[in-house]
Amino acid sequence: MDTRPVIIAGAGIAGLSIAYELQKKGIPYEILEAGPRTGGLITSLHKDGYELDAGPNSLAASQDVLAFIREIGLENEMMEASAVSKNRFLVRNNQLHAISPHPLKIIRSKYVSGSAKWRLFTEQFRKSIPAVTEESVTSFVTRRFGAEIAEYLFEPVLSGIYAGNPDLLSIQEVLPMLPKWEKEYGSVTKGLMKNKQSMGGRKIIAFKGGNQTLPNKLAALLTGCIRLNCAITGIVRDTSGYIVQYNENGNPGVLNAGRVIFTTPAYTTAAFIQNMDPVLAGMLNGIHYPHMGVLHLAFGEEALEKMPAGFGFLIPHAAGKHFLGAICNSAIFPSRAPQGKVLFTIFVGGAMQEHLFKQMDGERLQQQIIKEFMEILQLQQPPVFQLFSEWKKAIPQLNVGFAQIREQIRIFEERYPGIRIAGNYVTGVAVPAIIQAARQYS
Repeated sequence: MDTRPVIIAGAGIAGLSIAYELQKKGIPYEILEAGPRTGGLITSLHKDGYELDAGPNSLAASQDVLAFIREIGLENEMMEASAVSKNRFLVRNNQLHAISPHPLKIIRSKYVSGSAKWRLFTEQFRKSIPAVTEESVTSFVTRRFGAEIAEYLFEPVLSGIYAGNPDLLSIQEVLPMLPKWEKEYGSVTKGLMKNKQSMGGRKIIAFKGGNQTLPNKLAALLTGCIRLNCAITGIVRDTSGYIVQYNENGNPGVLNAGRVIFTTPAYTTAAFIQNMDPVLAGMLNGIHYPHMGVLHLAFGEEALEKMPAGFGFLIPHAAGKHFLGAICNSAIFPSRAPQGKVLFTIFVGGAMQEHLFKQMDGERLQQQIIKEFMEILQLQQPPVFQLFSEWKKAIPQLNVGFAQIREQIRIFEERYPGIRIAGNYVTGVAVPAIIQAARQYS
């Protein structure tokens, strides 16, 4: 049995989850984290009685993920979203429209035009085309449903998940069931109707004190070494494995490893493997991580009457607003805000709006967002609380061409047995997907 530790690069939720799975099997490991803390982008803040998440605000947890939460002892710290979280809204002409993924409910809504509804209704009769390797979201959806459905339904929804550009995002990566249904049933709507039961069963959850509770708990359970402020500086292959070179708080060192698992962002992993596979390194460097901001706003009693009774709302790019959408935290998790206050998390930037950070300074951008936000909800009184956070490199964009990256990763892992690439751009960006993928690396 190899007694050398598995070296895990990165102490975000991916690295911590993989370490936990290794620990359950009795496999030694060490985590090397370049930053000063664990948890990565899962960051919680506490100020003036508000519980704020600058990263993921909630998790759509399957039964497997719920079982994992019970296993690690966080069941009592878990909060389930209120019933109103099932209500979702989209904005058109400065009006909120309740929306549902069910085609019949879309047809009954006033959100899209009659011609768009007709395209949606007749999708089941439209011929499918031979399978292609990759297709953009815009291309696929326009082909199946028309341009208006692509622009006013799919684009804002994908902005809420990936903050991406549907003209570039790969449908096979971000919505793989849609081309799968087209191939199997000849229709996306037929596939949706045949699979609607299996698509349910996920609960919207969060954790008391903020979602950083989750990585904090995992880190506390780990008995292996977690080296903070420890940056990998090189990897050298030897006769029996790999030598990992690092710099920990200014002190250089080396570790012998039979296995190395990279959970770091693509651009960081690219630097590690540059000398081993410059082709893959170049591909990983090319994955776009757009600039994003998170604006937390709270309002007083006026907003209690006017806030939407739901999870929040998303905004199509065509609306010309300076933000992507908002979550109403205090509607779905009331303990996030003091009594009598309404807390929102507003998302800014992303692949289609990151230019705003260059066009406007932070203060001016925030004031413009507040103005537009208050107009949509018809609020007169200014926010009573405001806090802004920025991520210079946020969510990896799984754009057309990503299939080639996956293939090059496969070739690299075959060429270098014992090295695995497990960043969220490989496993899926959602926290539940990352947790579930951890088992395959243990």
